[in-house]
Amino acid sequence: MADQNQQTAQVIDPQIQTELNKPLVDPEGMKKEDKDFLEMVIKLINEGKINLYNPETLINNTVYATLTTEVQAKVDMEAFNLLSALRDMKGLHDSDNSETYQMENLVQRVRLSKERLEKEGGDLFII
Repeated sequence: MADQNQQTAQVIDPQIQTELNKPLVDPEGMKKEDKDFLEMVIKLINEGKINLYNPETLINNTVYATLTTEVQAKVDMEAFNLLSALRDMKGLHDSDNSETYQMENLVQRVRLSKERLEKEGGDLFII
């Protein structure tokens, strides 16, 4: 006899689960500024200029070398965060989910984080 307190797993139809897992598409599409930024980032990744697992490939070393140790530490930490978001962007792009709210959010987060840091230290990143 089964324990009455034991939960039973609910089975969801695989087709419904697939539909639920898809990111929502933005019917208006991405803003031009965000779309251009995304295309530039994907191009740099595909050309091998950005290695998604090596933060040094994201950093503009000429500018980085002129920074104080404190600012370099901020750049190093932000490079890890940016690469994580870039991996997510690449995954969405490769799965044909570029026109989604999720992608828009990622692109804006990366772009704005980069711009915030570059106000402090100059052209810190190659993106």
